[in-house]
Amino acid sequence: MKPLAIAALVSLVLSSLVVAQQPAGHLKMALVNIKSRYSDGPDPTVNQANLQANLKRHFYFIDRLAADGAEFIGFPELSVNGYHFSKSMTWLKLDGLEVQALQKKAIEKRVYISVGIALEDADGKRWNVQIVIDPQGRIIAVHRKIWLTKEKGFVEAGSEHKVFDIKGIKTGIAICADGSDRKNLEALVKNGAQLIYAPHANTTGGTIAGWYKFRAAWAGPDGWIAQLKVHAALHNHAGLYHNDFDPPTGKDANAGWASGAWFIGPDGKTLAQMPTSTQKSDSRESVLIYSVPIPRR
Repeated sequence: MKPLAIAALVSLVLSSLVVAQQPAGHLKMALVNIKSRYSDGPDPTVNQANLQANLKRHFYFIDRLAADGAEFIGFPELSVNGYHFSKSMTWLKLDGLEVQALQKKAIEKRVYISVGIALEDADGKRWNVQIVIDPQGRIIAVHRKIWLTKEKGFVEAGSEHKVFDIKGIKTGIAICADGSDRKNLEALVKNGAQLIYAPHANTTGGTIAGWYKFRAAWAGPDGWIAQLKVHAALHNHAGLYHNDFDPPTGKDANAGWASGAWFIGPDGKTLAQMPTSTQKSDSRESVLIYSVPIPRR
């Protein structure tokens, strides 16, 4: 097995320190910055092939990270479909084959898995959602994006701030632009969230530094996370593949996503973070791993 990317190794070291200081237990989270193909082209056959390629890429990371002891493996906004909307979007179902395959993988590897999908529900309504599957294969969370951006006109806007349990940690989800409105974070905390998980699909100039600047309000002693006194885990799509993660063959064109991943503590301090960069060429697939302490009962 190839070694993890340098940033992942750094975060693993940080993780061991946190574990040593938290005898009450921890949740080992792995945030994946994945590069996804799009499933909204004019040819349904190509869309299906891209969906299968995306699932294969998810399974690669899940297998590898589960072997490294990760308990929660998260992928960014619309990771299964790829974040790109058109009238030709291939919509998925919660009981469809793609989600079923992810449920089977969660059971096989005994991990929590979170992915983003373009969902069409039983009533025919369409949503940008982030789901969480538990190690028993159950869907324990479905968050419908509230603050719509480029998906506006293609999906409905969500309105709920549900909180769910991941290994004893009350967790809420804010998808990308949801996190630009502090009221969404406040509503999650009011409902009991101790951890805010924030998967993104954001360009911000195509650089990691740009994305960190975009989310700067969350961090620091006077930032939103410190004021709300919770943990936060946020990450983004990647613009390029990374050679450390067995990329597909062929020429790699930059898709423009900024990459980046970040764990922030209840005091606003950075607990772990992908190295920053102002170079678009550094916006590659990566993994950031950190062990979040489980609150004492």
